[in-house]
Amino acid sequence: MSPSPKVSFVLPCYNSAAYLQETLDSISSQSFTNFECIATDDGSSDTTLAILQAHAAKDARFSIITRENRGLIATLNEAIAQAQGEWIARIDADDICDPQRIEKQLQRLNETQADVCGSWIRFFGGKSGEWMTPSTDGAIKAMLLFNPAFAHPSVIARAALLKAHPYSPHAVHAEDYALWCELAQTGATFTTVPEVLLNYRCHAGQITQSKKDELRTTAQMIRSKYVRFALPAAMQKHAERFVELAEPARQLSRTEFDWMCDFYLQLAESWPTSHGPLGEVWVDTLQRTTGVNLFLLGKIKTLSQALPPPASETGKLKRQKIRCLIGDTAWQLIKKFR
Repeated sequence: MSPSPKVSFVLPCYNSAAYLQETLDSISSQSFTNFECIATDDGSSDTTLAILQAHAAKDARFSIITRENRGLIATLNEAIAQAQGEWIARIDADDICDPQRIEKQLQRLNETQADVCGSWIRFFGGKSGEWMTPSTDGAIKAMLLFNPAFAHPSVIARAALLKAHPYSPHAVHAEDYALWCELAQTGATFTTVPEVLLNYRCHAGQITQSKKDELRTTAQMIRSKYVRFALPAAMQKHAERFVELAEPARQLSRTEFDWMCDFYLQLAESWPTSHGPLGEVWVDTLQRTTGVNLFLLGKIKTLSQALPPPASETGKLKRQKIRCLIGDTAWQLIKKFR
């Protein structure tokens, strides 16, 4: 192993035996070879540690931390503190890297001189499809008004930045969202490789599914703080109302939907790089609006022209147009019998 690795993978593991070997193999198979991988066994009770030890015996770039359970945030911060690389690459113990992931992300970072770089991801397991996240700094920072703009395990970031700004112990289950918003406020710049470089496994045991209520509460606090930093000055008077209605699980009335759409159009005018993310966000906003009917189709046409949805949202928008045509009652009956 090189005495000075360029990249340090940070791999937290907790009872990860079922999928871990595939993840380890995908790291070892990277076309960019000058890396270390710090894998932490966070007090597992299954065979996670044995799998890590066997792999480290075959690939000297892997080192292992093993101890009692301390949770994800403490595990990430501990490994980052020990990392020797110039860059920190995140990966979870059930995901699979494309062989050229690090090579392509380093190339993108070199081209953009950004501090943090994500990639598009492909879901597999309990969910299918792709998440095509924003790729430019302005669009990423606009998306942070609503949600994380990266899949956490797809990210590579400057080690010095993550050492100076560790994950917050007050952001359990939303630690990545808190970090990106904090880094944005320090002046860090973001980018994304606009192609799939990570296969993201979905299964019932994931924290984001088992701790949804806690995640939503924490994310709302993060969003509230970030909005007051990021919104254009002329729109700050709307910040409190926006934070209330932007919460992804919040059902909206028709009046609230109209307010949000007017807000999006004003934001797009004040912040031109927000156009791309807003094209995705307004379709999600429509999806959580109740009491829709055919009279909403005119507004949908206006929004589609002003803030065109990305190709990934085409199917969702088509379904929402059908819902408007037939009404919510008939729509729910169709969903029930399907």
